[in-house]
Amino acid sequence: MPEHEDGYRELRHAIMGYIVSQAIFAVTEAGVPDLLADGPAEAGDLAERAGADADALVRFLRVLVAEGLFTEGPRGTFALTATGAYLRADRPGSLRHLVTLMAGEPYRAWGLAGHSLRTGEPAFDELFGQPMFAWLRAHPAESAAFDTAQAGLVTVRMQPLVERDWRDARTVVDVGGGTGELLRTLLAGNPHLRGVLFDLPHVAGEADVPAERCAVVGGDFFTGVPAGGDVYVLAQILHDWDDHAALRILREVAAAMPPHGTLLVVEQVIPEDDARHPEKILDLHMLVLLGGRERTAGEWRRLFAAGGFALTEIEHGTRSVLLVGKLRGPGRTMSGQQDNGAGN
Repeated sequence: MPEHEDGYRELRHAIMGYIVSQAIFAVTEAGVPDLLADGPAEAGDLAERAGADADALVRFLRVLVAEGLFTEGPRGTFALTATGAYLRADRPGSLRHLVTLMAGEPYRAWGLAGHSLRTGEPAFDELFGQPMFAWLRAHPAESAAFDTAQAGLVTVRMQPLVERDWRDARTVVDVGGGTGELLRTLLAGNPHLRGVLFDLPHVAGEADVPAERCAVVGGDFFTGVPAGGDVYVLAQILHDWDDHAALRILREVAAAMPPHGTLLVVEQVIPEDDARHPEKILDLHMLVLLGGRERTAGEWRRLFAAGGFALTEIEHGTRSVLLVGKLRGPGRTMSGQQDNGAGN
């Protein structure tokens, strides 16, 4: 046995980690977590209801029992743990959408991660011959699955926006707002608000928002966004892009926003330390899929400043971070130094 046994075992586990993630995807896709919502079930019955091979199911679950997602009881019965319950579709805060987003084509793209390491370019483009969003437009079924998973992501991460005081706002423009999940929630909770949903025409065409209170506009946020809103929201948009592209988006928002306007960016912030953190892993995922990136607080300040905004607040929610920006006024520099110390 190697001299440093614990480290050796941990490294082996890390090297084979993709097996764990794909085992989670397989049992979740088969509906096993949902079948265990009402309590433990015997493996044979569970396999029959899930359309799985009984022996294979036991072997998959054995791995995930060791990961703390399931428990195994007498006579081959299995149950969900409190952590495993987050794989259920009906669980508040469910991570089922994340399981979907990490499988399929994204998982295949990681097979060419070395391409991203060598070039700094997305491996997805190398494998599929075009950028991910262009590929999705050409594959409607996969695009629909992606949109559904993204809607789940919005539900989980919209908390800082939903809890914000909206009394002084009248019109909110959701830039890259998808089919309208976020705007529907904001409008339902704030009867005085009006909304503008802005996304690519083929996405905006699928929008489901109250027509009497929300306009739907198709377009490209690299060439312009609807003008005149009190609040502009960019929810999980900027991390899809490198700094050059993200700046183009911010500058278009700055050009459309009135002087009193507020920019609300829902993203993540990478801690500036050496500890493990999921956003450090997600940062690599954005590189491999899209050429995008997650950012530290300092990187967000500099990006905001270069885009024409002062970063005035960083509000940490349970699953996301809300970055609040105001248009930069006279006397502010492009270095981002006058931002009230946000994020320190």
